[in-house]
Amino acid sequence: MRIKTPLTKKSLRTHFTYNWWKYLAAVLASVFAWDLLYTTTAYRSPENLRVDLYIQTATVTEQSAADFLKPIWDEYVPDMETVNAVLLSPTSQEYYGSMQLSIYIMAGEGDLYLLSSSDFKNYASQGAFLDLQPFIDDGRLNVEGIDLSAGYVALVDENGVPVGERKLYGIPLYELYGYVEGMGLDNRNLVVGMTTYNGNEENVISFLNGFIQAGRGERPEWLTD
Repeated sequence: MRIKTPLTKKSLRTHFTYNWWKYLAAVLASVFAWDLLYTTTAYRSPENLRVDLYIQTATVTEQSAADFLKPIWDEYVPDMETVNAVLLSPTSQEYYGSMQLSIYIMAGEGDLYLLSSSDFKNYASQGAFLDLQPFIDDGRLNVEGIDLSAGYVALVDENGVPVGERKLYGIPLYELYGYVEGMGLDNRNLVVGMTTYNGNEENVISFLNGFIQAGRGERPEWLTD
């Protein structure tokens, strides 16, 4: 004898009450799969001819980012075919933003990431970003006058226990107010890191240096803490 549970409005309501997150995850995974499929099938400049900057922001538009980055592109990496800004949803605002960020990093996308301090420390501690101190030491990265303390992070093991010494995996952008006026970026809690898997180190570090210099500027009088 087959026992069949009748499908009712009540049973459906109960099902969705406890399982809604599964459907949300499936939809988000489908969206990202389509996005990655399009990204991999559309023409992309080779790694040595592109710089991709991923920015966590709720205030920047694609146009304002492109306008701000174009002079940096022309001056610091003129041989690049593409300099691209990808705008990410802040993870503090919604689950989508957290999933979006983790998928991009796990997929090996992007050369530079502008992340909130908490997200930066999380991924830096897992080895996502390069130690930037050697680039400062050889003069390729000018960070004069910038408080770097928030950029130091120690790697952690699989249990989350710190191992080794703290290294400079990111440059805090907290006091570089040129981004505020230049592209409308609220950078008061952002740190920029350079991915370990980027395939264009020489040009990426040159672009990063230009990006930092373009961010220098006076604090706007209207800006609050």
